[in-house]
Amino acid sequence: MDELTFWYLIDQSIDLTEELLSDKQGLDPIDAQLSTLKKLLSKLSEDELVGFQEIVDYLMDQAYTWSLWGAAYLMMGGLSDDDFEYFRAGLILRGKEVYEGALAEPDSLAEHTEIQLCEDLLFLACEVYEERSGDGAIYDRYREVMNPEPAGEPFDEDDEGYFREHYPRLWQLYSQE
Repeated sequence: MDELTFWYLIDQSIDLTEELLSDKQGLDPIDAQLSTLKKLLSKLSEDELVGFQEIVDYLMDQAYTWSLWGAAYLMMGGLSDDDFEYFRAGLILRGKEVYEGALAEPDSLAEHTEIQLCEDLLFLACEVYEERSGDGAIYDRYREVMNPEPAGEPFDEDDEGYFREHYPRLWQLYSQE
């Protein structure tokens, strides 16, 4: 699977979920999108499922930056390392444009306040693979060395000046001033 196909599947899940939510009230948007995406993934071959998972892993690594963590920290009112992982998965679910925009300029997330934590995306392809094959080992996770620490310079969570300077739009939306 290539990234173009990956993002096409994510976009399809967004579009189909929006249709579903317009017809049915009270559904959780993230649960509805995951359900829709799971149906799309169930149509893929085993090799395509592996490819999908590899791209999820790659995108998660690319988004493992202090600058993005700072933006997410403001949006969520604090964020543990596990929650930052789930935030990045939720960011991927919003599509290529939002994802790439956030990596290029984390303060752009002020335009996308709907991002939710989403642990389940991290294992969705594995779940489909296991349901189909009965084997939980989707693939031997051969990967280049993952970043043990986020890229960039760490932020001090108590430094309001840093947040005001680096994330002016997010600061305006989420600060407690």
